This record gives sequence, structure tokens and C-alpha cells, in this order.
Amino acid sequence: MTIVHLSEFVAHYGYLAVFGLILFQTVGIPLPGEAALIAAAVYAQHTHKLDVIDIILISALATSLGGVMGYWIGRRGGYPLLMRHGHHVGLNPARMRLGEYLFQFHGGKILLFGRVIAVLRTYQSVLAGIYRMPFRRFVAFSGLGALLWAAAIGYGAYGFGGLFNRMAGVLAWGTLALGLGIMFAIAIYLKRQENVLQARADAALLGAEQGA
Repeated sequence: MTIVHLSEFVAHYGYLAVFGLILFQTVGIPLPGEAALIAAAVYAQHTHKLDVIDIILISALATSLGGVMGYWIGRRGGYPLLMRHGHHVGLNPARMRLGEYLFQFHGGKILLFGRVIAVLRTYQSVLAGIYRMPFRRFVAFSGLGALLWAAAIGYGAYGFGGLFNRMAGVLAWGTLALGLGIMFAIAIYLKRQENVLQARADAALLGAEQGA
């Protein structure tokens, strides 16, 4: 779906288009939620038929609700599935503990940082559920990240208007490339530090289980 089609979609369905695309993107379906937010903000700037504050609040609400849905999909479905079949893709119980450790002790940073990375933004809620991040902490950081993300993109697109519209494709690909580069760098770091992080995860989680 191009930015032109998105603009027409937003013009026809208004706030509902923004809410739906962002909601289902946050659940884990690869839809152009961020592009819909940009298109809606530019449309609001040009026509004044939509209000940018309403767009931002609706986007943040859709992100938060989609995040909760994605979290429970990961928690109820993804976690048991990976525990049974994760070894087929290299996810043994030790690495599952490592993921759980990262989300339990660094989940807030992951959620806030993940908002600026397209791939992680789509799947971070499901991953938080899979790795059993405490739900209240997830809701707090997910909601904060959603509001900051929606405000930054919404006001940016509204303020720069046509520039955002013309550059939307370039920005999307640039953000994707940057996000993949950052994720690759993080993957290398985690691989090099896997033994150290694994020891910390085992001490934190296995120690807590033994002390319970």
C-alpha cells in the first residue's frame, strides 16, 4: 500500500483507518501503521478535517491496546509453543531463560527503544509475552512508548507536512535499514556476551526458583 493509497484510505475512513492499521500492526501483523499515522497527520495539516491531537491519542490508544493483545498472544500461545518446539530453531530452555531475563530486567528499555525500530515495533509485544515480562510493567512502558512515538511522528508529520509525505517511502526504507542494522549489531553483541548474560539469567531465575 503506497502513501497515496494510504492517504485515500485515511480520507475515506478517517480515525478508524488509523486505529485499525496501528492496532493490528502492534498485535504482530505487518501492516503500515506508522505510515497511516503520517498520512493522517499530513491530511489533517492540509484539510483540517481531522485533528492532530485526536490522531495522536487514537494512535497511542491503538498501540497500547494492540500491545496488550500481542502480549497475551505471546504469553498464552507463543511461550508454550516455543517451550515444546523451540529446540528446532535453537531455542533451548537456557536460551528461553536468557530471553526471559532480558525482558524481566531490561524490558522497559527494550520497549521504549523498540518503538523506533520498524521490525521490533511490530513484534515486541508478542516477544514480551513470550518471555513473560511482568504485565503491569509491560503496560506502563508500552503505554509510555506508544504516546511518545505517536506524538513524535504525529507532530513531526503535521509540522513538516508535504516533506513527510514526499519522503515517506525513503523514511520507511531508511528506518527499516537502520533498524535491521541496529538489530544485527545487538545480535552480535548478545552472541559475544551470551555466556556472561546466560550466567546472569540462570543466577537470577534459577536462583529465584530454588529460593521460592
